[in-house]
Amino acid sequence: MKTTLLHSNSASSLTSVPSRPQLPGVSSNGDLEGIGKSESKNNCCQKAFRRKNLERVLPVMKWLPQYNPKKAVADLIAGVTVGFTILPQGLAYATIAGLPPIYGLYSSYVGCFVYILFGSTKEITIGPTAIQSVLTYKYTAGKPPEYAIFLAAVTGLVTMFMGVFRLGFIANFISRPVISGFTSGVSVTILASQCTQLFGWDLETEQFFPILRGLVEQRVIKHWDAILGAICIVFILILQKLQLLLSPILRERPHLDKGIWFFSTARSAMVLIACSILCYVIDPPNPKDRLFTLIQIGDNGNITSGIPFPKPPPMSIFDPRTNVTHSFTEILKDEASALIVLPLLGVLGHITVAKAFAGTKRVDNSQEILCIGITNSISCFLSGFAVGGSFSRTTVNAFSGVESPMGGLYTGLLVLLSLQFLTQYFYFIPKASLAAVIICSVIFMIDWDIILPLWRSKRTDLIPLTVTFVVTILVGLDFGILTGLVISTLNLLYNAARPRFKVLEAETSHVGNKFILIVLDRSLTFPSVDYITYEINKSVMRFGNKSTPAVIDCHHIQYTDFTAAEAMKSLLESMADQGYHLIFYRLTRSMLQIVKGVMHDAASHFVHCDTEADLEALIDGSLTRVRTTEESGIGRSIAASLKSLMKTDREPRIKRRGSVFE
Repeated sequence: MKTTLLHSNSASSLTSVPSRPQLPGVSSNGDLEGIGKSESKNNCCQKAFRRKNLERVLPVMKWLPQYNPKKAVADLIAGVTVGFTILPQGLAYATIAGLPPIYGLYSSYVGCFVYILFGSTKEITIGPTAIQSVLTYKYTAGKPPEYAIFLAAVTGLVTMFMGVFRLGFIANFISRPVISGFTSGVSVTILASQCTQLFGWDLETEQFFPILRGLVEQRVIKHWDAILGAICIVFILILQKLQLLLSPILRERPHLDKGIWFFSTARSAMVLIACSILCYVIDPPNPKDRLFTLIQIGDNGNITSGIPFPKPPPMSIFDPRTNVTHSFTEILKDEASALIVLPLLGVLGHITVAKAFAGTKRVDNSQEILCIGITNSISCFLSGFAVGGSFSRTTVNAFSGVESPMGGLYTGLLVLLSLQFLTQYFYFIPKASLAAVIICSVIFMIDWDIILPLWRSKRTDLIPLTVTFVVTILVGLDFGILTGLVISTLNLLYNAARPRFKVLEAETSHVGNKFILIVLDRSLTFPSVDYITYEINKSVMRFGNKSTPAVIDCHHIQYTDFTAAEAMKSLLESMADQGYHLIFYRLTRSMLQIVKGVMHDAASHFVHCDTEADLEALIDGSLTRVRTTEESGIGRSIAASLKSLMKTDREPRIKRRGSVFE
C-alpha cells in the first residue's frame, strides 16, 4: 500500500533521514554550484516567515494593501450605522454596570481603533456588552467608578496574558448548554432590574429575588415613567419588525428597503432622541416638578463634556461610604473571583461572536483574545470599564455590508464627536426610555431555541443548562458560571472514565470456532481503566468459558498510558491464572510499544494479532501467520495452548460466511 503523509503533529514525522546527506547549496555530485542561489532562497524564506508571523499579530498588514475606495465607502456606511447603535447601547450598558451613563461612551471607542490593527474578523465590533456590564455591577455596586476602571485594567492584563501564551482553549471547556443557561439567567436578571427603572424606582442589587421582593414591596409607581417606558418598548419592537410589517410595500418598491432597514437599525437612537426632545420641551426646569425621572449622565450628576484626559488606572481607591482608602492588594483580595470570571466570560463571549460570523474562515482565538486584552488595557487609562465583542452590533455591522475592520474608524470617530459636542444633551434622557432600550436588547438573549433540540438529541445536557440558569438567578452571576464550569468539567471527566464498549459473540469464518469479541470505542487512559478492566473481567466470566478465548479489539484505542497498560497486565495475569485466554487485536504501533514495555514480565501470557486472517488462524489452530515477538518469547505459550485447545479434525471451509468483521 502506498501512502502519502499530508499532516502530522508528531515530532518523529517531521524529520527524515536522506539516503545521501547534502549541505545547503551543494549539488548531489558534490559540486559547490548554486551556493549563492541557495542562500538567497533561504533569506527569502526567512523574510516570508517573519512577515507571516507579523501579519498574524497585525492582520492589518494583510488586508490594507488591497484596500480600495469601494471598500472605504462600504466601511463608512457600516461604521456610521454601528455608531448610531453603539451610542444608546453604551449609555444603557453603563447604567446596567451601575455607572454614570457617560462611562458607557468612554468604553465604546477604544475597541473600534484597536480592532483595526489587531482584529482578524471584519465584522467584529468591541465595546460594552450586557454580560460584562452586569458582571461589573456585581463587583462594583455602590462603589466609586474607580473600582470598575480597576477591574478593566486587571481584566486587560489577564486577557493579554491568555492571548500571548495562547490559552484561548480554556474557553472550550465551557459547554454550549452552560453558556445558554448563564446567558438566559443574566438576561432574566437584567430584565428584572430594568423593570425597577421603568417604574422610577432605585434598587441596588443584581440578584433576581431581592429585585422581585423590591418590586412587590414598592407601592408607589411613577405613572409617567411607566407610561413612557411602555410606549418606548412598543415603538422599539415595532421598528425592529418594520421590514417584516412593510414587506408587501417593499415588494412593490424595493428601493425603499435600505431606508427602512436603516430606520429599523437606528431604532434605539431614534427613541432616545425623541424622548430627550420631549423632556426638553414639556418638562419644567424645576427638578421637583418634572414628569419624568432623568438619568445622571456624569459623576454625582455633573456633566463633563469632551474626551477624558488619559490617566493611569487607580492603584488605591478612596471609598466615600466608609471614608477608607483601599490599597491595591486589598482590592485584589476583595475582588478575587472577578479576576477569573470577568476575563473568562469576556474571552468566551468574544470568541463565540467571532466564530458565529467567521463562516468557513478559521478564527485565531489567541489573536482575538489579544485584541480585547489590549482594548481593556488601553481603555482603563481613559476611564473605561471592561468590554468585549458585541453580538448585536456585530450583526448590524455584518448586515451593513462592512468590508474590513476599518469600519471601526468611523464608529469610533462618531463616539468621540458625541462626547465632544453632544454630552450636554444627554442630560435630558429619561430613565424609562433607557430602560426600554435595555429591555428590548436583552429580552432576545434568552435562549429558548436550544431547549427543543436538546430534548430531541441529548436530554442529559438539559441538566447543566437548568442548573446554571437557576444558580445564576438565585445565588449570583459568578456562582452561576462557576457552577456551570464545574458541571461541564465533571461531565467531561465522567465520559472519559466511562467509555462505551460492546461484547459480541463471534465465530471464525472458515471453521466456525466461537470466541468473545470486546470492542472499546475510545482511548484507554487511567480514569477509565478500573471500570474497563472490571467490565471485561465480568463479561468474560458471564459470556465465555475456559475453552472460548476473549478478543479485545483495540482498533479505536489510539492512545493509552502507563497506568492503563499496567492494569491490563494485571487483568491478563489474573485471567491466565484462572485458565482464561485473552487476545489483543489490532493494536496501534504506539500502543503496542507501551504495552510491550509494561508486559515484559508477563510475556508468556501476552499475544496479539494485527489482521483478521492472523486472528482466525490463531483461533482455528493454524498459527503460520501469527505475529509474536520471537526474541522475548511473547505469545508462544498462549499460542501453543490455544492451538491444542482449538485443534479440530474439520477441514477449513474455502467459502467465507458470517464473519463478524465484515
